[in-house]
Amino acid sequence: LGGHSAPRTHRGKERFPGMTITYALIQMVEKISERSDLARIINKAKVTKLLTNAGAVTGCVYEKKGKEFTENGPVILATGGFGADFTENSLLAKYRPDLMHLPTTNGDHTTGD
Repeated sequence: LGGHSAPRTHRGKERFPGMTITYALIQMVEKISERSDLARIINKAKVTKLLTNAGAVTGCVYEKKGKEFTENGPVILATGGFGADFTENSLLAKYRPDLMHLPTTNGDHTTGD
C-alpha cells in the first residue's frame, strides 16, 4: 500500500485505487463542462500565477502551447503526484527524504511536473 502506515486504501474492482477515484471525478466534471458553463477543463497547461482578491483566489494565468491565457473564477489545480521521482532535486527529496528508500506503486510518470 505504498507509504501508508495502515491499510486504508480503497480498492476498486477494475483499476488501481487512485485511478478508480480520479476517473470517476474526471467523468463527472467532463459531464458538467459539456452541459454548462460551470466548469472548463484545461489540460497540458502550466499555471504561472494565481489571481487573488483580498486573499481569495479569483482566477489564474496559465501557459499552453507557448501562449498565455487568463481564466477568472474558481480554480482547481490537478498536478498529479511526485512519488516516483527519486532524483536528488525532487519534491520527494525536498519534503519527505525519509521516504526516498521506499518503493512506490506510482507509475514512472508521477514526477510532480
